[in-house]
Amino acid sequence: MREEMLTEHPLFQIMHPRSVAIVGASNDFTKMGTIQLLNLLGGKYPGKIYPLHPQEKTVLGLPAYPNARELPEPADLAILTLPTSAVPEVLEDLGVRGVKRAIIISGGFKEVGEKGRELEALLVKIARKHGIRFIGPNCIGVIHPALHLNPTMYPYFHRAGSVGVASQSGTYVTQILPLLAKSQIGYSQAISVGNEANLDLVDCLEYLGSDPQTKAIAVYIEGVKRPREFIRIAQGVTREKPIVALYVGGTEAGARSSASHTGSISGPDALYDALFRQSGVIRAYTVEDLYEWAWALASLPLPKGRNMAILTHSGGPASSLADACNRWGLKVPLFSEGLQAEIRRLLPATGSYHNPVDLTFFMDVGVLMEKLPEIILKDPSIDGLLLHGVHGSSYFHQVAEIAKNFIRIPPYEKVKSFFFSAMEAFVRLPERHGKPVIASAFTEREDDAVAFSQDHGLPCYRAPERAVRAMAALCRYAEICSRE
Repeated sequence: MREEMLTEHPLFQIMHPRSVAIVGASNDFTKMGTIQLLNLLGGKYPGKIYPLHPQEKTVLGLPAYPNARELPEPADLAILTLPTSAVPEVLEDLGVRGVKRAIIISGGFKEVGEKGRELEALLVKIARKHGIRFIGPNCIGVIHPALHLNPTMYPYFHRAGSVGVASQSGTYVTQILPLLAKSQIGYSQAISVGNEANLDLVDCLEYLGSDPQTKAIAVYIEGVKRPREFIRIAQGVTREKPIVALYVGGTEAGARSSASHTGSISGPDALYDALFRQSGVIRAYTVEDLYEWAWALASLPLPKGRNMAILTHSGGPASSLADACNRWGLKVPLFSEGLQAEIRRLLPATGSYHNPVDLTFFMDVGVLMEKLPEIILKDPSIDGLLLHGVHGSSYFHQVAEIAKNFIRIPPYEKVKSFFFSAMEAFVRLPERHGKPVIASAFTEREDDAVAFSQDHGLPCYRAPERAVRAMAALCRYAEICSRE
């Protein structure tokens, strides 16, 4: 999609508003609309904000307007968080005032039965009359961190990223944020589509596929309304960037839940497997894999094959990584005699050098994080590297807590270079060699080396098997690309 076409896409206009009207905000902190407004204000959204309230003259210090027809200008975006029965009239007033883009948060439409379905049809009719394109109803909203746009009821505190999200669940856009922040998996843009009465998942794929901020797309699906269009758009998108999907409507219980959640019509697993294969979409089976795979795909170069090197400082994780590789279709080949000889020169006598490479308890971080990876990744027969054992401040502080009772312990800042001597070289490995490197550790961002790795675009997962699954997703997408 050319740039001028992208800017005309209704989702571009929803995600880049210069002004927002909030219908449903008040001075009552317990109301959802108020929390949405607080997130706009607290997130430093730079545009104009117009609260609408029938009684209040000011809302959270901003001038309030009694109804949409009294707005000083047609807002670029209106957000409606109202009782269900009030939504059609307010949408009509917004249309009369010239507002063309909206997010309808309110629920109680087709997901609750026939009466709700009739109300939803009325929304569609009003929108068509006034040329309004909208997300929802029954959704949680959108997040665009780089623009400081977060009119949802959950704060977004961590950095912007390059994973675009389209979800039929609002929770998997908002309540999941604390989990994503633990790894610094950042959104480029995230869209909760709800009942998809107007704009749907296909529109999201079309938009995010052309968005330059988005390097990979994560999609949560309970049912696809337009399967033929989904295939057509996804096939085009996956030629340029990966799509990972989590589909949950393939079981009896999942389908029943989806119908009551967003009114989605689900289908059997085999049908969606075929749809994803035809589309070039990678299927995940857990929500954590959905985001963690998209994170790796957005961050790393693709492997040329499935031959993986494994590097650790302990035998258990080496075996876990090797076993998981084979279970996920990756190969762990024995190194050539020449490569083994190079590696062996750097290892203690107790180390293993065949692949996996296990340093055992060897405290030279430079060997683990820099010297050995360089030697291994130079080998043309190796397509990627899995490394377990990133550690820094957390290990030091744990040892120091015991040792301080017996010996004098220097401040961490004085010994930090011991752990970080090779970290800068480590995070540059994928770019230097054009091969993916994925790490794992049993600590999270409380460890400064783990945080450094994640902050510099090299994914570090909290268990070896998670790293392997992400690498398998990279291999899968590389094979999808090679089919073209």
